[in-house]
Amino acid sequence: MRREDVESKLDIIPENLEKLRVLGAMSYEEFISDFRNIDSALHRLQTSIQAFVDLGGYIIASLGLRTPGTSGEVIEILVERGLLPKEQRDRHVSMIQFRNRIVHFYNNIDLKILYQILQEELVDIRELYRIFIQIIEEHRD
Repeated sequence: MRREDVESKLDIIPENLEKLRVLGAMSYEEFISDFRNIDSALHRLQTSIQAFVDLGGYIIASLGLRTPGTSGEVIEILVERGLLPKEQRDRHVSMIQFRNRIVHFYNNIDLKILYQILQEELVDIRELYRIFIQIIEEHRD
């Protein structure tokens, strides 16, 4: 992955977080009343989480670590290497599982869970973003 690609993937996350914050500031009724809110939330969560998977793959490749077989394995490898905190492993893997749900079961997303993520779990994305920035800066060539 070229440096510009890494920067581009890093840039999308704070942009998405700001838009997700706006959606999360709505009441549940307001949020679900317009399909565009739901579509936007799903898209921005999906692209943020995918950016982490892509960046994690970049980190793994640049450090010469074993190749992940799945998106979830990206987190496992980074935890094994001590780059991600072990105690957050399950939360990070859950993020990837939710991204998979968006991609593969898009017609079966529980809107209450989606709204709960907007209300309570964006902090996980912010924290993972901070960690990835730190890892990339420490291992920049």
